[in-house]
Amino acid sequence: MRLSHLAAAAAAGLSLAACTPADAALDGDLVVNGLDPAAWTVVVTRAENKTAISIVGEAEFQGPAPVKASAKTPEGKDEFTLTSTTPKGDFVIRLRQEACLDGIDNNVKYEWAASVDWNDETLVGCARPVDRD
Repeated sequence: MRLSHLAAAAAAGLSLAACTPADAALDGDLVVNGLDPAAWTVVVTRAENKTAISIVGEAEFQGPAPVKASAKTPEGKDEFTLTSTTPKGDFVIRLRQEACLDGIDNNVKYEWAASVDWNDETLVGCARPVDRD
């Protein structure tokens, strides 16, 4: 009986270890933006279950808050995807935890590098959690 309690405690510890504090930040509100190849912004507002997507040259469009998944890159690094189903199709943001500069004045440092394959283009930028104090 005691062994089963230890096994359950160990399994719980392993599942908690899989979610890092930084990874947990992706479960909240986020801003994802970039300038490559043109200015684009994604704002995730979880309380409103909304993802607002703005890309220069296109009308803003929206979808529900994204679903998060995780995987390993071919190099063995953690990569997270956030997928929002929009009227224009799935909008999939790939995130890697690494330093990322905003590209405007390079004074704003983000914790996440982001990329999106959209309409035969790859959008490149950065992401950060939004503090709601």
